[in-house]
Amino acid sequence: MITVPKTPRPPTLYKYFPPERADIIRDLRVRFSPPSDFNDTFDTRSLSQRVSPWARAAQDSLRNGLGVLCLAERADVHLMWVNYARNHTGFVLGFRTDLPFFDQDGRTLGKVDYNPPPVLSDPDENGCFYKSPDWNYEDEWRCVRRFRKSESRLVEIDPTLVAEIIFGWLMEPGNVAKITSCAERLKMSPRYYFSSPSFDQQKFVNIPKMVVPCEYCDGYGFRSEDR
Repeated sequence: MITVPKTPRPPTLYKYFPPERADIIRDLRVRFSPPSDFNDTFDTRSLSQRVSPWARAAQDSLRNGLGVLCLAERADVHLMWVNYARNHTGFVLGFRTDLPFFDQDGRTLGKVDYNPPPVLSDPDENGCFYKSPDWNYEDEWRCVRRFRKSESRLVEIDPTLVAEIIFGWLMEPGNVAKITSCAERLKMSPRYYFSSPSFDQQKFVNIPKMVVPCEYCDGYGFRSEDR
């Protein structure tokens, strides 16, 4: 059994999305993905004392039954925008960590340790919290729980869980309008930011804005001003 260190939670954790995932705001549901969907071949494949067909089958069964919501400590990482928000054309949601969501229904929230996992006698879901140092730029946190085959991995979220919405530097205005219109219709009150390159600092910064859907554009426009 692995003991995952208890790290104090940041007040907000972030998830990067490509532009077509605006449905997250419309439907208020997030997906807990099985590790088999991840782009890291070695993710959650913990080292095991047992090298046998049974041990491999047990590990595969555990991986297929787990659901993981991957989050990040920061919303201004250039590589994250490139890899997970389709080269700055997507958006980032900031989730409050002081609400019950991350502790309900058997969920465990923990910070990823970028070191090789210890050798295990049996498959252990806490192996999810270890990744190769190659990925440490992600500053990842994970919310993990087990799912039955019959359960949907789309989990409902409360509108109050979304504290921030950050629009990508190259996000199309129509997609910005779509998200802000949905947020207003659902009576959400997130803080809005626009990601922008700072050439003086050689990094991306998130600039706070007031964003309001345009009342004359039938959901396809918005107005913004500095906050």
